[in-house]
Amino acid sequence: MKSLVTFITFFPLLLGFILAAIWWTKEPNFESLLTGLGLLATITGIFGERWASANEKRIEFLRALLNECSSNVAILSDRRFDPSSHKPGRPIVFPRLIISVTETAIASGVFAERQDRDLFSLLHQWRHTANEFNRRLDITELRTFTNLSSQEICSLYEALQESKEFNEALGLTKHMATVLKSKYPRGIGEHEVLTA
Repeated sequence: MKSLVTFITFFPLLLGFILAAIWWTKEPNFESLLTGLGLLATITGIFGERWASANEKRIEFLRALLNECSSNVAILSDRRFDPSSHKPGRPIVFPRLIISVTETAIASGVFAERQDRDLFSLLHQWRHTANEFNRRLDITELRTFTNLSSQEICSLYEALQESKEFNEALGLTKHMATVLKSKYPRGIGEHEVLTA
């Protein structure tokens, strides 16, 4: 459908430009020249506006993704994930990793172009890892709130801290932030990035 709309939009403009160019060669006057220039400006303006809009959307997603990474690093550094800071026998509710910007970026397809394939793949990997980690938190909380002994609760929290999911989430979050800062510095603009 998109191709059909593009064809219907640009074919008459392009045909009009060609006819204006032929008209100008047959009858060189300001009217034929202005008609040709007006059609050329319309064609390039439409392409330019689409490119600028797509580029602006991409930059906003890059900034939002870096902000989400910063928030997730702060979440994973929360003292609730440190088993030594827990009161014995008291179950706690853990903060969850944020993946809303990641899911929106994947769904929008803004990074599906060839130039961003690595980032697009990394976003999919991050979403999977974050979902697995958040599920692990659900299971840990469910088990600790079912009246386990203080020792069992403590061992569950230690297991969470040492789990593959925790380490993968922390490592991948930091890796994604590094990739965004190193490969997309012009798009992000360090001074404009929000902090957690």
